Amino acid sequence: MIIPSIDIEGGRAVKRVQGKRGEYIFVGDPLELARRFSRADLVHVVDLDGAEAGRPVNTNVVKQVAHELGGRCQLGGGLRSAEAVEWALSLCRYAVIGSMPFKNPSLFASVAAKYRSRLVVSLDVKGGVVVTDGWTKAAATPEEAAAALKPHGPLAALVITSVDVEGTGAGFRLPVDLAKLRDVAIRLYYAGGVNNCVDVKKALEAGFDGVIVGYALYKGDLKNCAGFIP
Repeated sequence: MIIPSIDIEGGRAVKRVQGKRGEYIFVGDPLELARRFSRADLVHVVDLDGAEAGRPVNTNVVKQVAHELGGRCQLGGGLRSAEAVEWALSLCRYAVIGSMPFKNPSLFASVAAKYRSRLVVSLDVKGGVVVTDGWTKAAATPEEAAAALKPHGPLAALVITSVDVEGTGAGFRLPVDLAKLRDVAIRLYYAGGVNNCVDVKKALEAGFDGVIVGYALYKGDLKNCAGFIP
């Protein structure tokens, strides 16, 4: 499965280089992208400002994007309360959380018990360490993350992002041992550095169930990839 992404900052759709504010390879209209991706089975939507603020920020734009997609989305960015998770699930099929399992494990346990089948956890790996708070703080090793998440699974999915190559088109780079994560979630998705069909193939051959693409939509070449719709 190829999953297009829409990252939202200040009401705009952007694609940052390694998550750095002010460094972009794309700036555009999120609703226009939502229409473009409307035939995709699933779209990955991130409120970048929300991830940095710790709460949903671009709420009006996100609502419009989710409506345009008919709810075929997984939404993340600042979902650090039960209310925020419920809000995300009112708009999209899945809610994506990153910081909560590490910063508020008791709340995560409660949320996972209620929404396990619709909950996606994002493991953003930078320099071999899982980072949170908009990729600014080290939280755990991948092994520690897997151990913390496993008792609450199986979750709907894990998104493994290789932050070191995110937004660069530098190619697929496996940042973790997937064998340790397979029991945690039903599906494993990869993100980071994907530029073309070769990178997609490498990720799938490595054991991922889907690939989230951003850079490749704007600068790369996915035209001949099997399963590519947008």
